[in-house]
Amino acid sequence: MAFRAWFRPPRHILTIFLGVAVVSAGTLGWLSWLLLQQDRALDLQRRQERLEQAADRATAVMRGALADLELRLASPSARTSKAPHGVVVLFSDPTGVIDGVRPTGGLLYYPTPEQMSDLPTAPFIVAEQAEFARQDLVAAAEQYTALASEGDAAGTAVRAGALAGLARVHRKARHPDAALAAYDELAALSDVRVGGLPAGLVARAGRARMFEEFARAPELRGEAAQLGRELRGGRWRLTKSQYQFYSAEALRWLGPPEPEIEVPDLHAEAVALADAVQWLWEERPWEAGPSPEPASRRLVQMSDIPVLAVWNASGERLQVGVAGPRYLATLAREAVPDGDLEWTLTDPAGRVVLGTPSLSPLAVRTAAASRLPWSLQVHAATGLDLSPTSPRQGLLSWVLVLLAAVWMTGAYFVVRAITRELAVERLQSDFVAGVSHEFRSPLSSLSQIAEMLVSDRFTSEDLRQQAYGVLARETDRLRRLVEGLLDFGRFSAGGADYHFEPLAIGPFLETLVAEFRTRAAATDHTIELMLPSETTYIRGDRDALTRAIWNLLDNAVKYSPDRPTVWVDVVREQDRVSLTVRDQGFGIPPDEQRAIFERFVRGAESKARRIKGTGVGLSMMQRIAEAHGGEIRLTSQPGQGSRFTMMLTLLSTSDALGTGEGLA
Repeated sequence: MAFRAWFRPPRHILTIFLGVAVVSAGTLGWLSWLLLQQDRALDLQRRQERLEQAADRATAVMRGALADLELRLASPSARTSKAPHGVVVLFSDPTGVIDGVRPTGGLLYYPTPEQMSDLPTAPFIVAEQAEFARQDLVAAAEQYTALASEGDAAGTAVRAGALAGLARVHRKARHPDAALAAYDELAALSDVRVGGLPAGLVARAGRARMFEEFARAPELRGEAAQLGRELRGGRWRLTKSQYQFYSAEALRWLGPPEPEIEVPDLHAEAVALADAVQWLWEERPWEAGPSPEPASRRLVQMSDIPVLAVWNASGERLQVGVAGPRYLATLAREAVPDGDLEWTLTDPAGRVVLGTPSLSPLAVRTAAASRLPWSLQVHAATGLDLSPTSPRQGLLSWVLVLLAAVWMTGAYFVVRAITRELAVERLQSDFVAGVSHEFRSPLSSLSQIAEMLVSDRFTSEDLRQQAYGVLARETDRLRRLVEGLLDFGRFSAGGADYHFEPLAIGPFLETLVAEFRTRAAATDHTIELMLPSETTYIRGDRDALTRAIWNLLDNAVKYSPDRPTVWVDVVREQDRVSLTVRDQGFGIPPDEQRAIFERFVRGAESKARRIKGTGVGLSMMQRIAEAHGGEIRLTSQPGQGSRFTMMLTLLSTSDALGTGEGLA
């Protein structure tokens, strides 16, 4: 019997339900987590396989491209064919003398100067003596002019030297126009070197120095800008020191850099290519060391810029190819064409030389394994969602979300129903206790007086008449209690039968209040009634409204024992009538003001003060107001009393008189 009672609802059902729900939810969540982890591992494995395949494909593409580059270097037509985009190809004899470059002007400077015959000194002895020893600029100019007039092929170098000297003499003589004319003629001799420098560079630098000497700033800036462009374009074959010197001079003459000649990335790459060639000619890996490498490839860093160097020293010729980041990036993009994959190139020391490093899963092909001059890493693109999102996982996630939602919804409603059932059980217990207390008092009085009447213990007729009065009052009280409970039952079940009729609110309330004053006199309470000056009609059920207003008055008296006045105010508001019952009693806390209109609910203050009541009056009153098309409004503050206002529909006088029914 005790075992069955333990499962009696609703208390233990809630505990059982929560236990079963938690265990089932935990089991389902654990199994789902295992399934998700297995699916995640499978998806990651597939992603890794895709990366490995992409890395294999990229390695094959890169090896093929480098092999093709080496074949083109070794090809007999390499000197005349076009070099691959971004690659500078040099041709040299075994002694290291560079005798070919593709594309033309591909290097900014070279590791060795151009091999040309020295300028003869004998033809210039007389002119130089006149210029430097005797300071006879006129005689020197005549001598240089005579030398420049020589037109035979063997004297081209002599003519270039003479033009350089003639321009120099005119500058000293402060004849700028004559000097410019000489420099223009010198610049036309592009294949001749003067003093170890190309004639065009000597002419360009001489013009700039002359403009500087004569303070011709606009022309100086134009000449310096042109000089800078020609240096960056690799027009002349210079050594590194020569290139750096004249580049610095051009910048000095130019002043603040001009945007149109500023190409930092391309210029830095061109400098790195030239430095790589310089390094190769210094290190000579094809012949130096214990194990020379006649044909090989290597990735070198020049000022943190990666450069690919490929050479072939087989036979009697040396072919060298150098390529910078542009070529390497193009090669990597061709090798890894997928838009959602990225690549990274690292040197043998593990340093990133090109590409975007990543901490995400990646596929690695080392230089030793791939026979490439770099290690290759392939990984997912930066910013790409790397979390596994296979269709199975999406479907499973949605199923789990749906199950969780169903479980939580069901749990909420079950717990809510059980909680409300517990609350209703508690309220019903309070209701039974309240009703029992309400009935006990009048029944005790009736029982005692009846016993005294039967025993004829009243000593006088006056006492007997007083006893009859008590019997009548207590009987009426019992009748009201019973009728109230019966009415509440009908109103709650929706089976109340209303008899609506036009009512003059003034006479109706005067009669009701006068009847209630008789009862209120026992507790020394007074009822103040305020009615509108004009006759006001409503359409309502007399008995139902009497029950509702009587409950309001009864509550006002019970809950204001120390404030003997209760006010009843009637106010017309457009098409409505407000009937307010107010007191200065205990008041109702804000958190209880909605709950007290529910059945069996009584305020905490009434329970603490042991005030009689059943907890059904306000619930019944609200239903009566709603049946009349109105509403109940409550305004209250603890310690300041309460205002209960019933809003009813106003009935016009013409409509009320037109019915011919009772208006009292």
